[in-house]
This record gives sequence, structure tokens and C-alpha cells, in this order.
Amino acid sequence: MKITIYTIADCLFCKQEKEYLNSHSLPFEEKSLEANKEFLTEMLAVSNNFAGTPVTKIEKEDGQISVLKGFTKEEFDKVLGFEEKIVSPTKPETAQLAPTPSAPPIAPIPEVIPPPVINPVPEITTAPSPKPVENPEQKQLDSILNNLEQKTVAPPPLPLNPIPEVSNPPVQPSIPSAPAQNLPTIPDLKI
Repeated sequence: MKITIYTIADCLFCKQEKEYLNSHSLPFEEKSLEANKEFLTEMLAVSNNFAGTPVTKIEKEDGQISVLKGFTKEEFDKVLGFEEKIVSPTKPETAQLAPTPSAPPIAPIPEVIPPPVINPVPEITTAPSPKPVENPEQKQLDSILNNLEQKTVAPPPLPLNPIPEVSNPPVQPSIPSAPAQNLPTIPDLKI
């Protein structure tokens, strides 16, 4: 059996899966997506574009290949054949029952997700809009609006009066200066 795991470093489920496989003494090959970017392309092809981790590919001796996405102990137990057999308690025999033939075990069917179907976007063409159905009330309202628009007279535009030119510029009144007073002098301060 060959087991390949696609992982990233800080993935809790990846760590749980590796512990699970080690506890069952199952050898596996780990492909870190962070160490080699080509592993990401490989994982997406194996998992049908599933973008989570871990992704595990299990190739059994009989040629059966299972691809597991994520990690759950129950799913791995089922695929690897570690399922616990449920034993029903024995009943006291009251009558002799004929043995029933048992059906052969059914192998688990790996989940197969078909690739997404991409439909081309149809070309949108606009058809000429159909003539609206005439509503008598709407027709009457339109007629009233037209009459009001015709009766409304726009006021004539206001004439633009030019600004008259001023021949003499305005004169600033002069302010008489105050007579000089004897004020004390302030010595220069040097800082």
C-alpha cells in the first residue's frame, strides 16, 4: 500500500492524520506544499481542485485508489479496513434458525466530484421594445400635460446690463496723524 499526504506546516488536521498513520504503523510519503510549489499543482489534480489540506491518496495492492480530503478517523478507519466490528449480544436459542447467506463486503466508494461545467454566456441581444398598450387614463394624463406645457410661457431672459465704467477712482480719506509725544525709549535687548 502506498500513502501520499499533501500537507502544510500549521495544519492541525495534517498533524492528526500523521499521528493516526504512525499509530497504525503505516508508512507514508509527505509532500509539503510550502516546500515545493509543484506539489500544489499535483494535489489539485489528484483531489479534483479541492484546495484544503490534508489531501491523502491511498493506493492499495489491488490497484484501488482512494482520495481522502481532510481527516476524520472514521473515514480513514473505513478506507483502511480498521472499522470496529459491532458484535451483538448472543440471544438464548429458542428455535433453530437456518443460516442466512452473507453478502460479500462492499468496498468503500471514494467520493468522485465531477469537474465544474462552464457554460458559455449566451449573447444578449435586445429586441425592439413592444409598443406599449394604450391605457385610456394614461392617454388623458398625457394630453393634460401637453396642454399645460403649451400654455406655460417662459419668462423672457433678463437683459445683461454692462457695469458702468468709473472715470474717477474713489478717494481714500486721509487720517490725520497724532502729534509726536515724548515717550520713553526702550533699550535693545540682546538674547
